[in-house]
Amino acid sequence: MKTIPWLLIILLLVVIFLQRECTPEVVCPECPQTTTDTIRDTIIKPTVHYIPKPIYTDTGSTKWRSYPVDTLQILSDYFSRHLYQDTLQNDSNALIVLTDTVSQNRIVYRYPQITLYPQTIRQTTWVEVPQPLKNTLYLGMSIGRNPTKFGLAPTAMFKSKKDHVYSFTYDVISHDMYVGIYWKISFRK
Repeated sequence: MKTIPWLLIILLLVVIFLQRECTPEVVCPECPQTTTDTIRDTIIKPTVHYIPKPIYTDTGSTKWRSYPVDTLQILSDYFSRHLYQDTLQNDSNALIVLTDTVSQNRIVYRYPQITLYPQTIRQTTWVEVPQPLKNTLYLGMSIGRNPTKFGLAPTAMFKSKKDHVYSFTYDVISHDMYVGIYWKISFRK
């Protein structure tokens, strides 16, 4: 008569176990996680900077009053166009050249020449495919004590594909049986 409640409890636990584990689940393939790593490198090439050197022409000196002033030379130099070209950057990233035209003591035309080079040296892509879930079985021991006696119990735990854990424990000293059910709880969405 004392075993009927225990048999009823075990029967209900088996029914709960079968209901939870034998329901068909919707199979949704998980998307693999892709991680891409790109390494960029810059190699600096030696650049030659153009520094314009003005050509000195004597159009009349204030030091020597005896020399005549060449007004025609001064005016032709003022109205003529001088071309200056400067390289601002020349490395593996880009080539930037600035071309200026100077006339009447101002810049009348500026032409920037920009050439960009591809920078990717190595690009690696990792695809992480999630591992398929599988059933696992754990075996272990439990040791405990209450105020009157010690307890020593071998334990078997079964983890299902749905991450539910079922445990069975039998205390060999006090001859007690314990059945446990555990669910995985996650707090993130």
